[in-house]
Amino acid sequence: MTTKLFDRLPDDTWFYPGHGKDSTLGRERPHLAEWRARGW
Repeated sequence: MTTKLFDRLPDDTWFYPGHGKDSTLGRERPHLAEWRARGW
Protein backbone atom coordinates (compact mmCIF):
# COMPACT_ATOMS: atom_id res chain seq x y z
CA MET A 1 0.00 0.00 0.00
CA THR A 2 2.81 2.40 0.80
CA THR A 3 4.57 2.22 -2.55
CA LYS A 4 1.34 2.21 -4.57
CA LEU A 5 -0.43 5.02 -2.73
CA PHE A 6 1.45 6.96 -0.09
CA ASP A 7 4.75 7.20 -1.99
CA ARG A 8 3.07 8.33 -5.22
CA LEU A 9 0.17 10.58 -4.26
CA PRO A 10 0.16 13.93 -2.42
CA ASP A 11 -1.18 14.42 1.10
CA ASP A 12 -4.27 16.28 -0.16
CA THR A 13 -5.52 13.19 -2.08
CA TRP A 14 -8.97 12.19 -0.82
CA PHE A 15 -10.09 8.56 -0.55
CA TYR A 16 -13.51 7.04 0.05
CA PRO A 17 -13.12 3.67 1.81
CA GLY A 18 -16.67 2.31 1.59
CA HIS A 19 -16.76 2.07 5.40
CA GLY A 20 -15.86 4.66 7.99
CA LYS A 21 -15.26 8.29 7.15
CA ASP A 22 -13.69 9.75 4.02
CA SER A 23 -10.20 11.09 4.59
CA THR A 24 -6.99 12.29 2.97
CA LEU A 25 -3.69 10.50 2.66
CA GLY A 26 -2.03 13.25 4.70
CA ARG A 27 -4.41 12.73 7.59
CA GLU A 28 -3.84 8.97 7.58
CA ARG A 29 -0.10 8.92 6.85
CA PRO A 30 0.90 9.16 10.56
CA HIS A 31 -1.10 5.97 11.21
CA LEU A 32 0.73 3.72 8.73
CA ALA A 33 2.60 1.86 11.49
CA GLU A 34 -0.73 1.06 13.19
CA TRP A 35 -2.15 -0.26 9.91
CA ARG A 36 0.88 -2.49 9.36
CA ALA A 37 0.59 -3.84 12.92
CA ARG A 38 -3.01 -4.87 12.12
CA GLY A 39 -1.84 -6.70 9.02
CA TRP A 40 -2.86 -4.21 6.31
